[in-house]
Amino acid sequence: MGKNFDAVVFDYGGVMITSITNKFVPLAERAGTSVELIREVVMGPLGISTNHPWHCAERGEIPLEQIQAGLQPYADEYSIELFGDEIETVYSNTQSGLTKPYTIIKPMIEKAIEVQIKGFSIALLTNLFTEFYPTVKKELADVNFDAWVASSEEGTRKPETEIYKRTEELLQVKGERILFLDDFEPNLFAAQEVGWSTIQVTDPLDAMKKLDNELS
Repeated sequence: MGKNFDAVVFDYGGVMITSITNKFVPLAERAGTSVELIREVVMGPLGISTNHPWHCAERGEIPLEQIQAGLQPYADEYSIELFGDEIETVYSNTQSGLTKPYTIIKPMIEKAIEVQIKGFSIALLTNLFTEFYPTVKKELADVNFDAWVASSEEGTRKPETEIYKRTEELLQVKGERILFLDDFEPNLFAAQEVGWSTIQVTDPLDAMKKLDNELS
């Protein structure tokens, strides 16, 4: 076992599955605005936790179906027209109805299993709506995580400090002994604030190489 770590924590979106960010491209084109602006209207401000309906749903405070109704004030702030189907579009399947709006990254799932076999504890730490928790459990059924930490289950979301502390408690591992993989920089910064080491996942295969180096 690598001398520096006892546990590896994996994000879900952008790490175990491909990012859904591409779903905002048609929304931006339709609204005549940038991907960055429409994403902020729909998903809330980046890098902080607020009372935006998306953030509230990730903390399990409201159901997914209530997000759309709460977006108008954020759209008005940027004079962006909403069409009432933004949330549905982000999470919709393709026109054929046969595929999901994302792809499971199988090599990363296999890597998590490999890491655990080598003797490290592993956890999933994700901002996740209550409605999708059963789906994620099913998709990652092959991975016997030592801890599942979903924001809607815990009532706290990344980058709030509390969810990182909760992960430590569930793993029974101190922060300085944890290595964390996430695709979103603010979540990594927050983890670093509580003593975790981090790897930003921009290319999953490259991230897995970095993970191997850190654990060797």
